[in-house]
Amino acid sequence: MKKIDDLLIQYTENDDLPSAIAGVANAQGVLYVGAAGKRSLNETQSMSADAIIDIASMTKAVTTVATLQLVETGAIDLDEPINTYLPQLKELKVLEGFDSNNKPRLITPNTKPTTRQLLTHTSGYVYEIWNADALRYVTSGHVGSLFAPQSDGLMAPLAFSPGERWEYGIGIDWAGILIETISGKELDTYFAENIFDPLEMHDTFFSVPEDKVSRRSSMHSRSPEGLITVPHSPDGGSGGGGLNSTIGDYLSFLRMLLNDGTLDNERILKPATVRSMFENHIGELQVAAGKTQRPELSNDFDLTFNTPAKWGLGFLLHEKQTPAGRTAGSASWAGLFNTYFWIDRETDLCAVIGSQLLPFFDESAIAMLKDFEKTVYDYYAN
Repeated sequence: MKKIDDLLIQYTENDDLPSAIAGVANAQGVLYVGAAGKRSLNETQSMSADAIIDIASMTKAVTTVATLQLVETGAIDLDEPINTYLPQLKELKVLEGFDSNNKPRLITPNTKPTTRQLLTHTSGYVYEIWNADALRYVTSGHVGSLFAPQSDGLMAPLAFSPGERWEYGIGIDWAGILIETISGKELDTYFAENIFDPLEMHDTFFSVPEDKVSRRSSMHSRSPEGLITVPHSPDGGSGGGGLNSTIGDYLSFLRMLLNDGTLDNERILKPATVRSMFENHIGELQVAAGKTQRPELSNDFDLTFNTPAKWGLGFLLHEKQTPAGRTAGSASWAGLFNTYFWIDRETDLCAVIGSQLLPFFDESAIAMLKDFEKTVYDYYAN
């Protein structure tokens, strides 16, 4: 669709963004896939629609689906304390703050987190990127950064007792460990056998195969000197992030959710399970904005766009229609490297757009997202 093509070109032609890649689909099929800009600012090769990109926290929706598959078999109870399955979490503590000697104050939580709370960011687990105490705990040497190779960052304490509030965090990383524990399979193997292969998502994996590296987009960062190319994160991943994929593959995953858990006669989840993903699972709590503690990785962000929002299972739920067109009840989330998606079951539309750029919630990337969303609804929802 030329209007979307022009939009992607507009945001990349002056290196405002290094690249842009986008796709739109409904339950019946893919409506649009396109790309603009350069795969790497250090090279002349154009970004292509089949480029492999790092989707970061868009992995979380996949992990949620995998968890719910095990719920359907009866292997996991969403409301059972997580230490029932993962005994290493029996003695969890809450980081209440630090004393005058910079010693952490650790207390016992009021309850143990459940799998549902891991999936809904109400477990007490947080990210050092957006939580000052969590970052201080890392920089004081008590635990490694989650973003460092071979890190013990998942062993960080909780930031609050489970159920007290919503705060984006590493709970779904622990859900990934739960999947491995229950299934007896490595996460990438479980994903491939139970989600990717049935959906023919042949370009989605934690480690990009050698024969596909040539299609991988470079990573970039917005520095004081302008856009620069930076190294990729090390290969590998967890329930919370690390997958590489294409726009086409991720649209297949989203279309499966539009189709009540089935795509091309392959059932991934039961219809009732999919419907539950789009229901409020955090009660009276509200999804909150994130205030950056590591500006090289993220700006302040607000994926509610300053409107009331809840959390389902796998993604944010918009309680009201967004200014650009998503209907009330639609779902969305994002990845650290400025990739964004939404699913609108009422309008029968899903979409993905993004770049490969740090820090997260880049001003130009968000402007492009909003313009793209308006264009999608102007053209495809009428």
